[in-house]
Amino acid sequence: MNPSSNPVQISVGGSWTLPTVTAEDDVDGVRIVNKDLSNIASFYDANSSSYIFNQIGTYQITFTADDESGNEANLTLTINVVEGTTYSGYYQSLNGVANNQLVDVLYTLLNDTGQYPTTTYGQARYYLEEADAWHGFNTDYAYLIYTDTLKGAAGSGFPDEGYALALWNYNNDNVASTWNREHVWAKSLFGAGNYEPGDSTRGIDADLHNLRAADTNVNSARGNNLFINQVYNDDGFGNYSSKWYPGDHHRGDVARILFYMDIRWGSMTDLALIGDLQTLIAWHLADPVDQFELTRNEIIYGYQKNRNPFIDHPELVQRIY
Repeated sequence: MNPSSNPVQISVGGSWTLPTVTAEDDVDGVRIVNKDLSNIASFYDANSSSYIFNQIGTYQITFTADDESGNEANLTLTINVVEGTTYSGYYQSLNGVANNQLVDVLYTLLNDTGQYPTTTYGQARYYLEEADAWHGFNTDYAYLIYTDTLKGAAGSGFPDEGYALALWNYNNDNVASTWNREHVWAKSLFGAGNYEPGDSTRGIDADLHNLRAADTNVNSARGNNLFINQVYNDDGFGNYSSKWYPGDHHRGDVARILFYMDIRWGSMTDLALIGDLQTLIAWHLADPVDQFELTRNEIIYGYQKNRNPFIDHPELVQRIY
């Protein structure tokens, strides 16, 4: 038999649609699946053709199929109805949504609220100057991903000159770049997109949630390597067997960015191409959301009009993945 997610977790008051369960025998082919819905029959809502669970508890559905010889196979699907989170404001549409429907609802939310046309890749450099500034210390310093270091404004002398745009853009006065835009989900691993986006490029290549200020040399060293759980070197980040460890202080940030991209861009992104799902979940838990991420999410929302839901509501990782 081919079940959906099992067990299913639903917030009390949430609606749920019965999944399609199929059975196929090696000899007899596709078989009819019978189901026992007696445990959840009282929750059925004919108007929506779904089940609305208004009582906390554990409920089970049994699916049964047999072959022409009378051999029987059974599948028990468990539904856990739990006390739910109340969502408000931007996330109000998530109220009453079952776990197995969250991806579709979030995809719609992130796409409908994302500014259209989206910001350009050229504009992103200016927005990152604000979004990736070290607001807890001095907004003249950019906080760089992976290295966990700051880039100071030109002439400041602390801790490293090069934050000013003239030093960022190597085309200005032939001055070498000192930080640039890192695609956390490497742009060459998009299902579609421009591997070398120009200043006017929009869409997935210019999504601000996926762009982070990074040391130019480190950005180059990372390339398009997918993420690995750990690297053993003095820097605490970097390449290991042609894979990349983002560092203890950035692994949670990376995981939440990748989860956002997975939902926001749908068929254009595939988590299996960028990292191991269980590793990313572990990173999300080990390196919780911090104030830098919260502030950054708010600034990007001001420009791009959508948010990273896994920063605002970390529990969504467990509900979806």
